[in-house]
Amino acid sequence: MMQRLTRTIAVTVGAASLALGGGLAGAGPVSAAAPAQSSGKASVAIGDNYFKPADLEVTAGTKVTWKNGGKILHNVTAVKGKFGTKALTKGSTYAYKFKKPGTYDYYCSFHGSPTGGQHATITVVAAPPPATTPTTAPAG
Repeated sequence: MMQRLTRTIAVTVGAASLALGGGLAGAGPVSAAAPAQSSGKASVAIGDNYFKPADLEVTAGTKVTWKNGGKILHNVTAVKGKFGTKALTKGSTYAYKFKKPGTYDYYCSFHGSPTGGQHATITVVAAPPPATTPTTAPAG
């Protein structure tokens, strides 16, 4: 949780500085791990005893694909919710489209639990409203 807060603050401060034209003098590039993805697709790598990224933020409507790159069987088990899969062999994938904002905790039931071991979180944020084109009144 603290890591997410730190990332959010770093990105917010960096964006505000750049928006004001100040840059980040001497600070080097600013990067945030797993920012909200709005392309409609995101991926999570499954390795032996980890999910990467462990904390992922996406917009509603994003399809997340997990791929097992580990040497042993793994799965995706939702703490609450209806997503998840049985055993995934090496190279196998599983995908789920997150439609509603919320926090979705999950784990590998072979190597973790809801609170420890191989577990992770996906945070789904509301999709931004569609851009509108301003209309102008006819010249009179």
